[in-house]
Amino acid sequence: MCNNPLIVRTLYLFKTSINIIKFVIPIGLIIMITIDLYKNLIIGKDNNNLKKIGTRLFAAFLVFIIPTLINYIFDIFSINTTSSNFASCYSEASIELANKLQQEEDLKLAQSEEENRKQALLESQLNSAKLKAMQEENIKRNQSANSGGSTYSDTTTDMNKQNHVYIKNGVFYAPKYRSGNKSTYSGRDCPGDHPEKKGYNNKYGYNNYFWTMLQNFREGLKKAGYNINYSNQGCRSYSYQTSFYARAEPGRAAKPGRSNHGWGIASDVDFYKNATTKCGSGRNYKNCPGMKWAHEHAKEYGLTFPLLNASYKEDWHIEPLNLKKY
Repeated sequence: MCNNPLIVRTLYLFKTSINIIKFVIPIGLIIMITIDLYKNLIIGKDNNNLKKIGTRLFAAFLVFIIPTLINYIFDIFSINTTSSNFASCYSEASIELANKLQQEEDLKLAQSEEENRKQALLESQLNSAKLKAMQEENIKRNQSANSGGSTYSDTTTDMNKQNHVYIKNGVFYAPKYRSGNKSTYSGRDCPGDHPEKKGYNNKYGYNNYFWTMLQNFREGLKKAGYNINYSNQGCRSYSYQTSFYARAEPGRAAKPGRSNHGWGIASDVDFYKNATTKCGSGRNYKNCPGMKWAHEHAKEYGLTFPLLNASYKEDWHIEPLNLKKY
C-alpha cells in the first residue's frame, strides 16, 4: 500500500485536510464565542446566549480533539508496522514520499520499455541469423548436388535459381541489363497465375528467399507493435512496367526491363502506425512510427529501402540488402 504513489498522495491530502479542520473550525468558533461574550457584556446576562456559547465551546473542543486522537491512534499503531500497514502508511504519508514513489514507478516503466526494445532487437537479430543459416545450408546442399554450382550463369542448373535470380551465401544475383539482349530484361519470365504451383512459396510471384525475408521482417514489426503489408504484385511483368513507365513522370519509374520488381526481388509496402492502423500519404517518422522502425531495422533482416535518398524519394520500396548483378 505504501509503495503506491496514488494512495500515499490521497492519505496525505486526507491527513492535511484533517489538520486544517482541526485548527480552522475551532478558531472560527472561538471568534463567534468572543462575539457572543461581548454581546453579553453589552446587553446583559442572557441564558440563551450562554447556552450557545457553551455549545460552541464543546464543538470547538470536539473538532480539535477528534483529529488529534485520530493522528495519535495512527501514530501508535504505526510503531508496530506488522499490526497495521495502513496506520504506518497514514503516518508516513507526505508529498515528498508520493513524489519519490512516482519517480520510482516512472523509472521502472522506462526500464521495462528499454528491456522490451532490447528483447525485440535480440529476437530480430536471431531471426536474421536463422534466415542466413537456412540460406547457407540450402546453398551447401545444392552445391553438393550440382557440379559447378558455384559458377553462375544463365544456363546453370541450380535449385537456388528462380526467374534467373540466384542466391549464394546470402547474396542475391540478378541478370545485368544489356540493351538489345531480351534475356537480360526483367519481367519476361514472371510465373503468371498460380505461382505456388510452379515452385513458389507464395501466391504473388516473389522470389522464395526474398519472400521468407519479408515474412521475418513482418514478424519483427509485429513484435515491436507495428505491421506492414506487401504488394500483391510479387513479380511485375515487362508489359506492365512498359505501361507504367509510359504514364509516369520522368524519374518516377525504372525503364522497362530494368526494374527489380520484374525479378521478384522488390516490393512496395504499406506501413502501419500501430498493429492495425495504416499510415496515410502524408506520413513521416512522427505520425508513422512503424515506418521509422522499418527503415531503422531493415538491415537486421537482410533488407534495405534503397530509394530513401533518391532524386525521386520512395520510402516504400524494399529490396534485398545484398544484391549484385551478373
